[in-house]
Amino acid sequence: MRLISQAVIALAIIAKQVISPVQIPFTETAKAAEAATVVPSNYTLTLNTQKPSALELKANKSSFDQDIVAPLKAAQAQKAQEDAQKAAEQAAANQLAAVIKAASSQSVALTGSDAEYKLYIYNHESGNNPARTNGSGCIGLGQACPGSKLLKVCPTLDYACEDNFFTNYAIARYGSWAGAYSHWLIYHNW
Repeated sequence: MRLISQAVIALAIIAKQVISPVQIPFTETAKAAEAATVVPSNYTLTLNTQKPSALELKANKSSFDQDIVAPLKAAQAQKAQEDAQKAAEQAAANQLAAVIKAASSQSVALTGSDAEYKLYIYNHESGNNPARTNGSGCIGLGQACPGSKLLKVCPTLDYACEDNFFTNYAIARYGSWAGAYSHWLIYHNW
């Protein structure tokens, strides 16, 4: 922050004694981190003892436009450009997220074999990993819950045993793997 130097204020107080207006060029004091620096200024301090507000600070027009307005406009233009770039990046990210979401919600059209339906469910439930468990205690290719009912039939978590277990489940509950697949597409579980 720039402060009027104390010398200029002292001159203004002395000049108050003068009857006619007085113009005093002054310097500004700029406080730096280490020390104060006095810099010349294009501003003029006018003291008019015949006016109620006798002290006026004026800048010559070219100095004000060059020193104050131009840097302010440049900073505003840069900020507007940065904001526009951020908005464009956010819009692109939102568009990408929408595309990814739409792609992930679309189901894969299968040709109709039980092997395809089964593999689709296994991949989405366990990544086709017979030893996969989740935080709810489900286990296996098709995520049997609770896991203990699968472990009674397939204690070694053998792929063929689990496949037989989940095939029997799909036929008993949905009539076929196609029925289980249709249910999974709607509810994302089975």
